[in-house]
Amino acid sequence: MSRIQLKFLVIALIMFSGGVVLLTERAAARLNVFHPLERPPQVSARQNLTEFQKAILQDLERQKREVKQYNSAYFHGGDPPASIGVCTDVVLRSYRKAGVDLYKDVNIDIRKHPTRYHISKPDSGIDHRCCKNLVPYCKAHATSLPLTKENADWKVGDIVFWDTYGNGNVDHVGVIANGKTADGTPTVVHHWPNRPVAEADCLYRFHTVHHFRWKPSATEKRDGKRNR
Repeated sequence: MSRIQLKFLVIALIMFSGGVVLLTERAAARLNVFHPLERPPQVSARQNLTEFQKAILQDLERQKREVKQYNSAYFHGGDPPASIGVCTDVVLRSYRKAGVDLYKDVNIDIRKHPTRYHISKPDSGIDHRCCKNLVPYCKAHATSLPLTKENADWKVGDIVFWDTYGNGNVDHVGVIANGKTADGTPTVVHHWPNRPVAEADCLYRFHTVHHFRWKPSATEKRDGKRNR
């Protein structure tokens, strides 16, 4: 290699490294832009809740107190320790408290209806903890609602999925809580990476892609009341 070629190679490497750093900084900046403002709700009164909704809220409050660590590691059995989790665990845990065992039901549905899911090899240790799998399950078993910015359209216990990076991928999920901000926006309980579970004003701060509402069966309503 000639000295001229070596010089051009060094310049190219420097430019490439600078580009990587720039992209990394842009990604970090983008993440900061999308970071939710985790402040407590300014108005917290919503009346006439069902037993199902009350059970969900009870567990959301517990998660806010107890789930302090974000950890996306693989856990044998698919159920991480109670003090850690990811965004999907907020849904799984609160709904289990209300009598809906998504830990079990999602994996059963994957085996029964594989064409709904893009999974080459099902794994009951992790599949239910992935947004990409919760979405088709909710499409099949919950009511899909329009995506609006009308605050009244969002009810306690509704599940909201977001594309936080605007790249077409569903990458985050939360559950509508009973708080409201000063302008009436419903608060959401979610688990953002590297943060504890929190109630936040983030419903409209991300790009919403799915809005689901569960219709609890009589058994689920009864279980939710018993679990309170």
